[in-house]
This record gives sequence, structure tokens and C-alpha cells, in this order.
Amino acid sequence: MNPRPARAEITAEFEQLAPWVFQFRIDGADYGGRVSALGDMRIDHFRACAPEAKTILELGSLEGAHTFLLAEHAQRVLAIEGRAANLRKARLVQRLLRADNVEFVQANLEETDLTSFGKFDAVLCCGLLYHLPEPWKLLEQLPRVAPKVLIWTQYADDLAADTVRHGLRGIVRVEGGADEPLSGMSHSAFWLTLGSLIKVLTTSGYERVHVLHHDLEHANGPAVVISAATAAAPPAQAAPARSSLARLFRRS
Repeated sequence: MNPRPARAEITAEFEQLAPWVFQFRIDGADYGGRVSALGDMRIDHFRACAPEAKTILELGSLEGAHTFLLAEHAQRVLAIEGRAANLRKARLVQRLLRADNVEFVQANLEETDLTSFGKFDAVLCCGLLYHLPEPWKLLEQLPRVAPKVLIWTQYADDLAADTVRHGLRGIVRVEGGADEPLSGMSHSAFWLTLGSLIKVLTTSGYERVHVLHHDLEHANGPAVVISAATAAAPPAQAAPARSSLARLFRRS
């Protein structure tokens, strides 16, 4: 196995791809952006909800910060990202970390058939849904892809929800489009209410849906962590402490 490049060489490679959002630790040194995914509670929730997951599909992987954390306990992680610039960064980190059990794929998740990638033990969908103009199209595919999913997303407050699409309530939000690195691929997105989000999950085939955590103080609007599982999925381990607003929903 060839030795990793010297720190100066790694620094130069990161600088060539700047700017970065996430920070990556390689051989004890930190490179990239200011945001570290180490200790991210969403990864903790994922591991608690799907401890047996060996094959994982990650939706909206950005630069791969969560991807490599998932790969530490998996046999295979397939990470889908819409922007080539983000994939160049992720593949640099992959090479430096020698993460051979990770595969990055470029695809627009607003229009991708997830079943074309096969079946997985679990899906991580973090920071994606609120960038989609028709989020239900993605959600409805998930039970056919994996028996478990962990979602972190922002959602529309019920009092602000003034639009109905596909029988679901929510609000329309402006997006930056394909030229904005942290935006969705389209120029607008539809934020579902929490109730509409749970409705899509349960009517699509997930029978056990847990709201694990609320962040009502998030700067950009309320955010939530949700786990969902089909009836055939094995039970999860005890999850990290839930907020006082946590509830259990079951399909009737």
C-alpha cells in the first residue's frame, strides 16, 4: 500500500478544490471547511435505528462528510450527489482515506429512479427533502429500496402552510438552482408540513414512523429527525434521547 501524501501536498489538493463546507480529519490533521461531522447526532440516530445495516444508500451526500462516517460500520455505502464539484471533493477524500467500500454516483435526485441502484439495508436522507420541488416522488420510492430510512429535514409550520400539492400541505420556497452550491437543483422547493411528511411515509409502505428529535430553534425553520421502517424490518436499538415532542405514528 502506498503511503499517503505529505500534509503540504494534501493541503494543496484541498486548496485546489476550495471552497469547502465540511472539515475532514486525515492522519490527525484537519482539512477543508469549518463544519465537522464528527459527533453529528444524526449519524448517532442512524446507527441506533439501523445497527444491522451493512449496505447503505445515502441521498444528497455533498462532499461526503457523512458518507465516510457511515462507511466505518458498513460493507458498502452508495452515495448519490447532484453536483460534479462536490463529487470531486468527495473522491479526493475517499482516496486519502482509502475508503474502498464507498461509491459516489452523480444523479439529480429530483428525477432519479432509486430502484435502479438496487436494494439496501437502510437509507440516510439528510438535508435533502427541503430542496426538492416534489419531495413525495422521492419518498414514495424509499420502501422499495430499503426497509429502513433515517431522515433529517426542515419542514413547513402548519400555520404557514398555504399550498396544497399532490394532496399534501406545505409552502413554496425559493432555491438558488443548479448554480448555487448549497441549493437544490431547481429554482423552487416545496416544504411539506410534518403531518404531510409522515403521511407520505406511511402511505408509501413504512408502518413504523418515529419522530426522534425536533429543533424548533433552527435558524432556517423547524427541523426534525425521523426514522421509518417497514413491518418486516428488525427492531431498532434504543435511540439517543428524544425531545419532549417525540411521538410514534403507525399506519392504520
